[in-house]
Amino acid sequence: ENSSSGCVKYSISTMSSTILLRTLALSNFVSAANINSRGLEEVEGYQYIEDFSKYYAKYSTCFKVKIQENNDDQVEGNSYFYNNKYHAQYNTYAAFNLCEDNTCTGGISDDSIGYVTELQNYLEINVEFVQEYCNACDQQCSNRRLEDNEDNGVVVDCDTCRDQCDLLSNGNSNGYDEANYLECQEAVDNGDDDDIQYYMAPACENGKLIIGLFYDDECTVNSKKDSGIEFKYDTFSSVQAMCTPCDGNDEVCEGLYGESVHCDGATAVENDENNFMCKKYYNNVRVMTYARRKKNLHFWGPVLTCVMILFGCGFCSQSYYIRHRNKKNDKAEPLKDNEHGDSAAQNQSTTPEIKIT
Repeated sequence: ENSSSGCVKYSISTMSSTILLRTLALSNFVSAANINSRGLEEVEGYQYIEDFSKYYAKYSTCFKVKIQENNDDQVEGNSYFYNNKYHAQYNTYAAFNLCEDNTCTGGISDDSIGYVTELQNYLEINVEFVQEYCNACDQQCSNRRLEDNEDNGVVVDCDTCRDQCDLLSNGNSNGYDEANYLECQEAVDNGDDDDIQYYMAPACENGKLIIGLFYDDECTVNSKKDSGIEFKYDTFSSVQAMCTPCDGNDEVCEGLYGESVHCDGATAVENDENNFMCKKYYNNVRVMTYARRKKNLHFWGPVLTCVMILFGCGFCSQSYYIRHRNKKNDKAEPLKDNEHGDSAAQNQSTTPEIKIT
C-alpha cells in the first residue's frame, strides 16, 4: 500500500507483528535484566566483580543485531514490509570494558570480557553522567572557581577531567546537540522526501555513535540516508572518550554491569541464547582492532621503508668501498716487487767489474 500522506499506515496485523517483534527483541535481554535480581549467581569459571571502587568504565564499541521472526521473508530474510519492499529490523547495542587505571589506555582487567547493553539505555545513563561530570570539572578545576561551587556530589580528578571534557567544554559551537535525540522521535527535516515521515534516534556506524534516520517510529529500520542535519557530536565523542571512575558512580558502572550481557569473547557467560549477540560484539572488536593496526601501519610503513632503504644504501656503499680498496691493494703489490727489482739491477750496474789476470 502506498503512503501518500507521508506516514506509514499500519493494519491491525502489521501492528500485531510489530508488537511481537519488539517482544522478541526485548526477550534477548531477559536473562541480563534478571542478573541483579538473582544476585549475580556464580557461573563456573567466571568471577563476578563485587567491589567496583578501583575500576573505571570505558566505551568499547557499538553494533546492531537483526531482529528475527519465524515468518521472515523467504527471499531477503527480512520481516518489515514498507513501500512495497521488505526491510530488515535491527536493535542497536553498546559495549564497554572495565579498566584498572584512570586513563583506560591499559590495565584492562580482561580485554576479552565485554559488557553489552541496549544503546539507548547506555546513552541515557552516560550522557547524563558526562554532562554532570564535566560541569563539576569546570567548577572544581577551573582557575576561576564559581562562588557557590556546587558539585552535586560528583567527584572529579582534575588531572584528567580537563582533557576528557575538552570537547564538551570547548567543542563545536555550531550544529544541533545530539543529546536531544536520545529517544526515537520524528525527524525535524525530511530532506527531499517530503511525502515520507522519517524518525531519528542514536545509531551505530563503524563502531561510532551517530544520529541515524529511520523509516519506523521504533527506529529499527535504518533508511541509510543522511538526515541533512549537522550535529555537534561533542557529547557522543565525550561519552566514547570518557574513562569513567566507578567509585561513587554506581549507576554508571555497577548498574550497567548488572543489566548487561557478559561476553567472554564470542560466548555469553550467563545464557547461551545470547551467544549470537556476543559473537557480534567479538567480531566487531576484532574488526576495529584490525582497523587501528592498519591505521598505525599507514604511519609506520613509510617510516620503516625509509629506514630499510637507508640501511640498504649504507650496506651497498660499505661493500663497494671494501671491494675497491682490496682491488687497489692488489694492484699495489706488484709495483713494489718491480721497485725492488729495479733497485737490484741498478746496484749491479754500479758495481765495478773485477777482472782476474
